[in-house]
Amino acid sequence: MSPHRRTTGLLSHVPEREPLALPGWASWTPPALTALAFVTDFLTPPGVSGNALLILSSMTAACVYPLAGVLLLTAVNSSAGLVFLLLRHLPAQGGPAVIDYFALLALVLATVPLCQLRLFLDRRLRDTRRAAEYAQRAVLPPVRAWFGRTWIAVRYEAASHAAAVGGDLYAAEETPYGMRVLIGDVRGKGLDAIPAVAALVGSFREAAHHTSTLPLLAHHLDEAVARHTRDLAAVRAGGASPGEQFITAAVVELPPAGGEVRLLSRGHCPAFLATEEGVEQWEPADPGLPLGLGELDPGPWSPESRPFAPGDLLLLCTDGLLEARDADGVFYSPLDGLRSCWRQGPPTVVETQATLVHRHAGGLLGDDLALIAVTVSEANPAPPADTVPDLGPE
Repeated sequence: MSPHRRTTGLLSHVPEREPLALPGWASWTPPALTALAFVTDFLTPPGVSGNALLILSSMTAACVYPLAGVLLLTAVNSSAGLVFLLLRHLPAQGGPAVIDYFALLALVLATVPLCQLRLFLDRRLRDTRRAAEYAQRAVLPPVRAWFGRTWIAVRYEAASHAAAVGGDLYAAEETPYGMRVLIGDVRGKGLDAIPAVAALVGSFREAAHHTSTLPLLAHHLDEAVARHTRDLAAVRAGGASPGEQFITAAVVELPPAGGEVRLLSRGHCPAFLATEEGVEQWEPADPGLPLGLGELDPGPWSPESRPFAPGDLLLLCTDGLLEARDADGVFYSPLDGLRSCWRQGPPTVVETQATLVHRHAGGLLGDDLALIAVTVSEANPAPPADTVPDLGPE
């Protein structure tokens, strides 16, 4: 079982990054080099040796094979070198051929400890990466898929393969004022953005329960980002100063009475709303300045409202979706994909959008990506059987 398997039940997730795999030809290279050494040695004059190819074969095996495979190839290549010596080079060259063989033997045998060192470093790297992923996932914990009748799905991908979390962020809280959802994008990406992500998500998860309106909540988040930036500047010599780090964000509220959805944007990209009347892009009339720059925009900060009946769906995203380009430089648009799948529920929406944007961009995204789809069901769902993510080893 993978340490962070996808669950289709209670929890939305940050998908686990699959480790980079060796290309298929890598496992065939060592025996192919050994075979080529035989061809070279026996089909050329006695002065030409295949020993260099045997050494290259063993060294390649030390990079790609487990220890048992390296030991086996070490025995094969050592024996092959001895055959070359006795049948080809010793009669023609004498003593120098013996010296060449012992040099071959020393280099081939040296690949065994090299393989052991590689395996040791691989284990250390896996342990370190696993610990780092757990720490990063604590910054963006899984989001419950069901809050009463509210159904949420999250899709998250960090641009850096070395990180589980990048500069995009999300959170969702069920509060006395309704369901509140946050999505944001830190200026910059990668590991350097994670402290700002942690500061904003932590502030939202607390303030969402104690601020009665979205403007008050947004002001609280703005102060949290500004405070984080000041602290960063104080701690790091030459670090960020106020105004140099900011976070575009959108805060959504589904009031307890239902019937509408409220959106307050702080410099964030548009949302997308799917209803029986059609699918539209929701671009706030006044997107405002990003969080952290509130002193330049005293307000008033006002949310916008749209009708939101049971079954309607809201898609929130970061610019990793909207700024993905194809080979001709055309930006990706989620509208067509959303029209085809929004009735199938939030999990299908976020997975479909992720698949389509990867296809549009040729499989490579240059920025972090966060997607949140939200809908309201007409009835409370039955709790699914698979309710707990598997965070342990297989």
